[in-house]
Amino acid sequence: MSTVLHWEPGMEPLGACVVALGVFDGVHIGHQALVRDAVELAQAKRVRSVVLTFDRDPDQVVSPATAMAQLLDLDDKLSLLARLGADVVLVVPFTERLARTAPLVFLDEVLLQTMTPLAITVGYDFRFGHRAEGDVDVLVRYGAAHGFTVMAHQLVSDGEGPVTSTRIRRLVDAGDVAGAARLLGRPHRLRGVVVHGRGEGVELDAPTANLVTAPYAALPAHGVYAGRVELDGVAYAAAVSVGRPPSFPDATAELEVHLIGFRGDLYGRTMSVDLLQYLRPQRHFDDPRELAAAIRADVERARQAFLE
Repeated sequence: MSTVLHWEPGMEPLGACVVALGVFDGVHIGHQALVRDAVELAQAKRVRSVVLTFDRDPDQVVSPATAMAQLLDLDDKLSLLARLGADVVLVVPFTERLARTAPLVFLDEVLLQTMTPLAITVGYDFRFGHRAEGDVDVLVRYGAAHGFTVMAHQLVSDGEGPVTSTRIRRLVDAGDVAGAARLLGRPHRLRGVVVHGRGEGVELDAPTANLVTAPYAALPAHGVYAGRVELDGVAYAAAVSVGRPPSFPDATAELEVHLIGFRGDLYGRTMSVDLLQYLRPQRHFDDPRELAAAIRADVERARQAFLE
């Protein structure tokens, strides 16, 4: 596992290294290839490998009203990056000051003050600095003047098109979590804090954990999904409801998770849920018996998806 460090001015330099640079929202299969190439090159050069990323999508600072939904929260992003074999994952806070920083100043003050790069891997469309004025060409010229090479990765393709975070967001938004998982290399993950809910789930013998997610979390299309939750080292199958259930118009939670076979108090805990499969759309049930039967069917299908 990588050491995760948070950048600050004047921090102890990391020394000679190969750097994978990017936002890495989703840590999808293209991001994974880019990071692994940096790790392999660093090993060949016998220096450290470093993943340099940011603590949020820059658009959340530059244009928060139109910022895109995020495929991962920061903790999960760092956890997944740390599993890819780099020695260090360096997290740079993306502040308003950084958003106003010219590209070459960013390279001077953040990159070269923190490490001595021998090579940098980036996506071919990577942009950085004030108004995204920096691009790969800027980085290549800067590298030539400061002793490092730049390798710009073309997008990985799955045969149906390039693998991008934007494409994955569209799949998630449409409820195609299985399609998103193929491009992510893992199930789409949501994280939230468990809060008190309506209580009807207990009466229906399907108690739910009501999750409040971060403001930019990429929630999928409304519906019922099969999921997986790991708590204290134990994996549970889960039936996951996204969107306010039509049978309960007073509901406030957008994300409700029934952990199959779990009994215990989860209030106040932070939970991550992996979405495995879309099961059905949200429906209104007038008859409580019909609703209970639908929930039993959802639970059984979620259990089967978990076991596959």
